[in-house]
This record gives sequence, structure tokens and C-alpha cells, in this order.
Amino acid sequence: MVHTTRHNANVQSQEKKATAGSDWYNLPKTNLTPELKKDLQLLRMRDTIDPKRFYKKDNKKAHIPEYSQVGTIIEGPTEYFNSRLTNRERKRTFVEEVMAGEISSGRFKSKYNEIQAAKSSGKKAHYKKMSAMRGSKR
Repeated sequence: MVHTTRHNANVQSQEKKATAGSDWYNLPKTNLTPELKKDLQLLRMRDTIDPKRFYKKDNKKAHIPEYSQVGTIIEGPTEYFNSRLTNRERKRTFVEEVMAGEISSGRFKSKYNEIQAAKSSGKKAHYKKMSAMRGSKR
């Protein structure tokens, strides 16, 4: 009888390690796939994606939750007209959805060009541009 209770205790401890426990509705251990890793990176950089919205500062390193689960949001019947995504706007993953939004807005590309212009302004490119302008005046 003692042997079976020890066995049951081992099985229960392994189950507890596989899930977050009954207090957390037996949330399963995180299965880190490349897609989930990209989604988590994107969530950490969400302040870059939408600069007009405020997000709390994240000072931690890339923290991967020990227990997590990914699901699909199902719209309620009241959300049909006001906050509905059309079938064309829906994408397979979160990353694809953000990239489609970037293609329509072009914000990342313009920001990249702005940074490149600022970086090259005081270096050789700026000097060559100024010397070329001086050479053309003579």
C-alpha cells in the first residue's frame, strides 16, 4: 500500500510540473515553437509597432513564460459590424497581421529612411555632398 501511494505522489508531482496546477486551471507548460517565439518578441516590441499607444516599460530580458497557452479570439455577435476584421484582413499568424499593417502604413520604411539620413548626415556622405556642391559653383 505504501508503494502505491509513493507512485501516485510521483505521478502527481510530474503532472504538477506539466501544468501550472489547479489554481491556474491546469495551464500547460509552454511548448516553444519558432512561431511562438516570434509572437513573444513582437509582443515585447509592441510599443514600436504602435507608438501612439502607451505600454508599460519592459526592463526584463527576453522572458519566456513557463506556463502559457495560445488561443483564438472568437467574436461575439455584438462585434459583427463595429470591430470586425474582414476575411481579407485576417492572417494566419500575429506576425503576418502586423506585417500586413506595415505594408499598408509604410511607417517602418519611412522611419528606417529617417534614421539612415540622420546617421549619414555628419559623415563622409555629407562631406562629399558639400564638396560636390562647392565644386559645381566654380
